[in-house]
Amino acid sequence: MLALLVLGYVSLTLNWFNIASAFTPISEDLGVSFEQLAMLIALFVLGYGVAHVPGGIIAARLGMKRTLVVGMVLQGAGAALSGVAIGFLDLALYRVIAGVGASIFIAVAVAAVSVWFREHEINLALGIACGAAFSTGVALGLYACIYVTDLAGWRGMLAICGIVNIVLAAAVAVWFHTPRGVSGLHGGRISRAGLIRALVDKQLWIYGVAMLGVYGAYFTASQLFSEYAVAQRGFTPGQGGMLGAILALAGIPGSLVGGKVADLVRNYRSVIVVPLLLMGALIAAIPVAPDALLWFISFAIGFLFVFSYPAWLGVPADLSKIDPEQVGTAVGVMLTLAAVGGFVVPVVFGHIVPDHGFAAGWIAVAAISVLTALVGLLGKKRAAEPVDEDRKLTVG
Repeated sequence: MLALLVLGYVSLTLNWFNIASAFTPISEDLGVSFEQLAMLIALFVLGYGVAHVPGGIIAARLGMKRTLVVGMVLQGAGAALSGVAIGFLDLALYRVIAGVGASIFIAVAVAAVSVWFREHEINLALGIACGAAFSTGVALGLYACIYVTDLAGWRGMLAICGIVNIVLAAAVAVWFHTPRGVSGLHGGRISRAGLIRALVDKQLWIYGVAMLGVYGAYFTASQLFSEYAVAQRGFTPGQGGMLGAILALAGIPGSLVGGKVADLVRNYRSVIVVPLLLMGALIAAIPVAPDALLWFISFAIGFLFVFSYPAWLGVPADLSKIDPEQVGTAVGVMLTLAAVGGFVVPVVFGHIVPDHGFAAGWIAVAAISVLTALVGLLGKKRAAEPVDEDRKLTVG
């Protein structure tokens, strides 16, 4: 099951980030401005943000398997249709559709991993599926797709990647199944009390807001850092693409180390908040860092973001102890809050840069990241330990 979800995550972020590798030909063919390119990033995240909670509710009603397939097919269709866009407006619409499909998939996929590994190093499993696979797809989208674009054109590249996602949806339809002995995962009547708890749990909101700024900062940096290096620092397009690939690939060791550390120390606040604050400081350093140091900053941003991600995704199941059938909804609440930043931060960056320059844009992104990350200091460190009744009686 983990292998299927890993492939789904790789394809999800491949179809999310591949458009950045085609920014130059898209701009030339469709007459798209820098601000509109930044808007394309934000519009995917807009679609990605609106369907997280509905996706979790749909999964509780229809079951995990059906909902995973629906999300993957929808994202694949939106991604493939992006390759036939005739202008900015229809391309923007297709990116929103792809984002909605990705939104449905990711909330349910996180829930699926959480359910399968609830008692077995949940954060490491989330690190593999949602961190390492996530980062692999980002790297393929940002770097490998440059070469696919050279061979097939930007339209062909987007269509191919979308079709891959639909093929993987068929594989999930055939082979995915939920673990035995866990009720409520095949769909059925939704518990009102369980749903309300998944929507209003305090820890979900605290850690969701904490990720808001950094979430948008990561997507801004991963897709526009290379543009900055080429336009402002004299990097070649190949070097710019490699800079983006390093940022993405750094998430693979970051996710594995972060997941393992989270399982060992069991301190969610530290594992989540400290990396986010460090990442904000590194983004603020981009305008003043020497060219050679940009390579390290790129690696560190990717490493730190995904280091914190497995523990962050583990909050609903492991920290808040949300019912298994409602984990998808709870994850959806957190992802929706984060997606606000994923939409707003690239738009802010895109508005600032044309008038005030890249330096002002990076400082603004860093400030938003640090301010929202500080909210995480209000969160719980760890879940309450279950009471040992035998020990309680002995002590009494």
